[in-house]
Amino acid sequence: KHSYNFIKVILLISLFTNCKSDPKPNNFDYGRVADDNTYLNDYFNFSIRLPNGWIVQSPEETERIAEKGGDLLAGDDEKLKAAFKASEINVANLLMVFQHELGGAYEYNPNLALVAENIKNLPGLKTGSDYLFHAKRLLEQGQFKYDYLSEDFEREIINGTEFFKMDAQMNYMGLEINQIYYSTIIKGFSFNIIISYVNDEQKNILIESINSSKFKQ
Repeated sequence: KHSYNFIKVILLISLFTNCKSDPKPNNFDYGRVADDNTYLNDYFNFSIRLPNGWIVQSPEETERIAEKGGDLLAGDDEKLKAAFKASEINVANLLMVFQHELGGAYEYNPNLALVAENIKNLPGLKTGSDYLFHAKRLLEQGQFKYDYLSEDFEREIINGTEFFKMDAQMNYMGLEINQIYYSTIIKGFSFNIIISYVNDEQKNILIESINSSKFKQ
């Protein structure tokens, strides 16, 4: 149960809530999962192969997890709560995938999430590194305290696309949870892939999916 509760806080709900952004376009595509277990998004021309047998959450469940995540991250901070609520028109929680069904008997439920945020009115934000700088500040303000967050954001080219990544680590109720945040800028959005795991076996499965991700040129 504690692993499920923790995972609600991993989504990047919104990082620039003090800035006015346009809402998502009317034709915005939240994507779909094809029969071959590949997530496809026509708006971003993006695809990623998901781990075999993992559980894809419905759009409604993904939004519910994101909403709960904002509440948990903000804690009793009313300003943060209001900021998260105001951000909802700017953020698209595209996908949430768990290895196991929620609520089962397991030590931890590793997962992958896709989150996009509208940044068209933020001209100073040019790279995934810029976005992660603000992401780190937000995570440091939340009630959940990380034991480690990257000081510098490593650049990584994945199938022709420049990403920057941030490593994070937290000891939660005796369990050492690791996360990697991948961020790139495309079509006026920050596009983020977030993975969470507790051991190398889970990490390797998730990295294999990351390495399959591709934006069509």
